[in-house]
Amino acid sequence: MAHYQIQDVTFTFPEQETSSLSGISMDIAEGEFVVLCGSTGSGKTTFIRHLKREIWPEGKRTGVFRYDGLPLEELPPQRAASEIGMVFQDPEAQIVMGTVEQELAFGLENLGLPPAVIQRRMAEMVSFLGMEGWLRQSVHELSGGQKQLLNLASVLMLRPKVLLLDEPTAQLDPIAAKEFLQVLHRLNQELSLTVVIAEHRLEDVFPLATQVCLFDHGRLKYAGSARQVIANVWSSGDEEARAFLPAVSRIALLWPGQHYGTIPLTVKEGKTWMAQMAGEHSDQATTGDDDVLPLSAITHATSREQLRISNSSPAKDIMLACRSLFFQYEKDSPFLLHGCSFEVRKGEMMALMGGNGAGKSTLLRVLAHLLKPQRGQVELDGKPLSKWKEKERIARIGYLAQNPLLYFNRDTVRELLEERLRRLDLPEAEQTRRLEEMVSLFGLEPILNHHPYDISGGQQQKTALALVLLADPELLLLDEPTKGLDPYQKETFAELLKKWLQGSRTILMVSHDVEFAARHATRSAMLFNGTVIGPEDTASFFQQNYFYTTVIQRVAGEHWPKLVTEEDVINRWQAFAGRSI
Repeated sequence: MAHYQIQDVTFTFPEQETSSLSGISMDIAEGEFVVLCGSTGSGKTTFIRHLKREIWPEGKRTGVFRYDGLPLEELPPQRAASEIGMVFQDPEAQIVMGTVEQELAFGLENLGLPPAVIQRRMAEMVSFLGMEGWLRQSVHELSGGQKQLLNLASVLMLRPKVLLLDEPTAQLDPIAAKEFLQVLHRLNQELSLTVVIAEHRLEDVFPLATQVCLFDHGRLKYAGSARQVIANVWSSGDEEARAFLPAVSRIALLWPGQHYGTIPLTVKEGKTWMAQMAGEHSDQATTGDDDVLPLSAITHATSREQLRISNSSPAKDIMLACRSLFFQYEKDSPFLLHGCSFEVRKGEMMALMGGNGAGKSTLLRVLAHLLKPQRGQVELDGKPLSKWKEKERIARIGYLAQNPLLYFNRDTVRELLEERLRRLDLPEAEQTRRLEEMVSLFGLEPILNHHPYDISGGQQQKTALALVLLADPELLLLDEPTKGLDPYQKETFAELLKKWLQGSRTILMVSHDVEFAARHATRSAMLFNGTVIGPEDTASFFQQNYFYTTVIQRVAGEHWPKLVTEEDVINRWQAFAGRSI
């Protein structure tokens, strides 16, 4: 019998005319690995919350959710709590205790299990997940990846049969994200644990999926195996849906004559396919520099190249400079920033990458003057940040924290935006113009009357971004700005950033989104061991990396080292074929 039988489910939030879920029917069998994808606000989060009754959203619901034949609301409480586990997007959202050991025991203690049983389960769990070394650590000392692994372990201590995950890798660096997804795959394969995951890292989860469900405006638009969904989406010509396919598959399908049966799905398959293409065009392929087809032969510059050309500035024209920064949270704790020095030029978008816990968010808070370094200084336009008047500093620097909930102190999204505009003390006409611009650019109209805690993670991120950008700052400090955004919204956001970069505006972006940084950043750098390595030209940065690089570079880099983004590959195909593809 299927774990879940979902029959004609429709759901509408209070005081909303449009349904967030509409006519959803599907089965989820035991041991499946189900991937939910689609645009932000398409219904993924609302749907996944309906699979665990304790977190059902308030609203009007029709249709039936059955679990092992029982309506979900009739499932005994202890069975519902133990058999259906949930891991949320924010690693901090589920942690309630002070140490790792206490957190692991918390759920079982609430179920009344004996201490001996709890200890035995804990021994197995920490061994399985490799957590022995940090069992007695404070949860506050853990990196984002460790916190998310702790959340997973705490849920697994209950020995669930179903694991629900809502974008669990959104705040993890590329290496931690891959490790986390590999653990999920191992649990699914070895324990036959049913996994239902809403995720934007489609390159990594499509190969694991037994069933892919693509949502669109609350409806289940495409469903089936990964290869079936890819074939159906591509043959339909649905451009919006194509954005949610793995890049490896998209670039192959763009090549004339490609058959659906040979669609590459993984990096390994993509490299095999790319080697075949390189063999067919050996006269044009090169393993060194682009001798045969230089970049000048590419007819359409990528977004990154356009930004580099239009926003290049002399090295002496510096917006922000860090001079030998040292920072520690407590007197006897290690320095997170250790002699950190680098410069950000006017008119550029610089991406800063690095592992969870490296100190990237701390660095941004120092740059925003929210934290004061023990040594060194930050200069804005050549003047120490400490010497700027607070009002001037706030007007010139916009800072977006990683957690959007920090910005929400009103009952609706509309009230948040209007309150922010009032505090900016702008003329009424300008307030109206900026509000309309933000609502249009971020597609906020459908959620203006929603409580900010009731919208999806991606919608929360967009709302927080809009609140920061309403002030029209000259320097934007962005901490994971694309977290939770779908591919189309990322491109909308990128276009908005390009507009901001006109003149002397500047962006420093901390991000784990390798693909976004590769396409749009002018320079990129790595924070490691308390200091910034680089910065350097973005294309060169990703060409030289092994882990912190794009899927395209992994697939195509052996034959064409300068191919970093999907646009680079498409342009190369055009050069090969001598026509637009």
